[in-house]
Amino acid sequence: MGDAWIYADEPEQAAETARLLAELGFSPRRVAANGSLRPRGEDGGVPRRPDVAIVLGSDCDLCTRLRDDEELGEVPVVLTVDAGALEATPGVIDAHELIVSPYSAAELEARIARARRAIHGVEQDEIVRSGGLELNLATYQVNVDGRPVDFAYMEYELLKFLITHPQRVFSRDALLSRVWGYDYYGGARTVDVHVRRIRAKLGSEHAAKIKTVRSVGYRFEG
Repeated sequence: MGDAWIYADEPEQAAETARLLAELGFSPRRVAANGSLRPRGEDGGVPRRPDVAIVLGSDCDLCTRLRDDEELGEVPVVLTVDAGALEATPGVIDAHELIVSPYSAAELEARIARARRAIHGVEQDEIVRSGGLELNLATYQVNVDGRPVDFAYMEYELLKFLITHPQRVFSRDALLSRVWGYDYYGGARTVDVHVRRIRAKLGSEHAAKIKTVRSVGYRFEG
């Protein structure tokens, strides 16, 4: 499923939600709600952007900070609300989905899917198609003209990002930040190498859909 960041003040607050997320196949990680929006890894770096953010405790201000953040603004945000505090929740919030505690894994999965649709236009179990090119967002499988093709993890992530943001030009630096993560300093050549590998695996017809924009970066034309 991918990474999930849980914003909570104390570890015990996040324990049950982390268990449900792990049950759904996510890799959960707690982030202190009263600190930086980004956690620190064991090596001191910042992990790559999560697939979903879960905000515990009706913290609408935190949701606003996430939505306004340059890099985290496209992360689906699910805000949790205790049943007793539902009436006190503002009518307008900056979360993509609202879920009332307590909740089951099935309900959490449904809310995450709705949040993803709100921001990306796709759900985890959908297949993104561009002609004969198909990406299964749930299984990380790629089919080219009906034939399965193996992609390395970051090759798939880069292709997925481009195909789900069609007709938009992204610089190499933007792709490094959005796909590889905030703490990655591999340089623009990393993007070029991965694009070259992706094109080779796609074949000439589909490779042509990834356009090089001279002196800028890349654009996917579906």
